[in-house]
Amino acid sequence: MNQMTSSLFRSILKSGLIIGILDALAASIYSYVKSTVTPDAVFRYVASGVFGKEAFTGGLVMIAWGLLFHFIIATGWTMLFYLAYPKFKFLFKSRVLLGISYGLVVWLMMNLVVVPLSLAPSGPLKFTTGTFSMIMIHMFVIGVPIAFLSSKFYAKDE
Repeated sequence: MNQMTSSLFRSILKSGLIIGILDALAASIYSYVKSTVTPDAVFRYVASGVFGKEAFTGGLVMIAWGLLFHFIIATGWTMLFYLAYPKFKFLFKSRVLLGISYGLVVWLMMNLVVVPLSLAPSGPLKFTTGTFSMIMIHMFVIGVPIAFLSSKFYAKDE
């Protein structure tokens, strides 16, 4: 692995960890404030994407699986952005607008593709104040930080 690839890989992992933590905190706080859903239930739901209903009755193991899956997903979206950034940064002069746009893409893909294809329970997509809040979280807690972290990485080469 050459120096650039190694540096890119480390930056993606570090940024994925940051994004995963920010999103985990946002999801946990939002779920608790909105519906008194505790963080363990949030991560059981994430685990249900693979384990189905069994995840909701599982103990710490299911919470751990949910956290692992959460960080894998966060790192995957981070990696996709890092790899696409050099080709698409010309679309927006503003990292904030680029991040907001990417956050919207992530929310759409998660809700229209990933969750429906998983074993997690989901119903029809309805646009409510809760939906709007989740879109905002994806834009400002996932998209914007990824845009800033990746642009910082690529600025070293300019």
